[in-house]
Amino acid sequence: MKKRPIIGIAYSDSSMRDNEMRLRTYVSRKYYRAIYRVGGLPVLLPSVDPKLNRKLNDSDQTFPENYDHIIDNFLEMVDGVIIPGGEDVHPRYQGEDPHPELDLVNPFRDEFELAMVKAAFSKTYRGKKLPLLGICRGIQVLAIALGGEVHQDISDVRRVQHSQKSPRWETSHKISIENNSKLSKILGQSEIFTNSFHHQAVRKVPDQFNVVASTSDGIVEAIEFAKDRFIMGVQWHPEETFDTDVHSQKLFKALVEAAASA
Repeated sequence: MKKRPIIGIAYSDSSMRDNEMRLRTYVSRKYYRAIYRVGGLPVLLPSVDPKLNRKLNDSDQTFPENYDHIIDNFLEMVDGVIIPGGEDVHPRYQGEDPHPELDLVNPFRDEFELAMVKAAFSKTYRGKKLPLLGICRGIQVLAIALGGEVHQDISDVRRVQHSQKSPRWETSHKISIENNSKLSKILGQSEIFTNSFHHQAVRKVPDQFNVVASTSDGIVEAIEFAKDRFIMGVQWHPEETFDTDVHSQKLFKALVEAAASA
């Protein structure tokens, strides 16, 4: 039987509490169903807070107070990584105070996922560089981790609805895709309709990255690494439209194929 590439999906405690005041750990099953259906094997990568672990292990004064050893162990196990959607990234990571419209933030996720992106981008694991896909919040994590910036709220620059009122599995607005980009070659289109559930967006791309898709009001919808390697972020949610949208299927398949060949 052919071995499936292992795709690690970051996840962490939600910043929302349930009616019994318990933090809920989650990642939508739609992510890992999509990965499995295109030939990958999904695994979930939890944020293991090193500061908390230090408190629980006071006798071990050598316990590292950063994520490096945890992330390196995780990334040695996988062939590719997804940073999924979720809460806002705290603006402290781009040197800003909170905007009045900043929504829920999640410190468990922020530090862990920013560190994971930096490691996956810069290091080699089992002799290879890992492919990486950021989805919605994930494109923003990708941008901030590697030196870019995001709009904390796009209300001053948007002219198109970016938080759709239609169901999550329905597409909403049109995006234009740059010719000859990796994304255009994956999707085989210069324009597609996507769903949209965000009030933040990439404002400045990191060095060596290009904007490769945008809406008619200029909001960034996709970025990709300029060199010959699969590192991409998209602002929409392809896991929600996977069952009926061929473009969503192609995007996940491209990640798995990149993981298989890396």
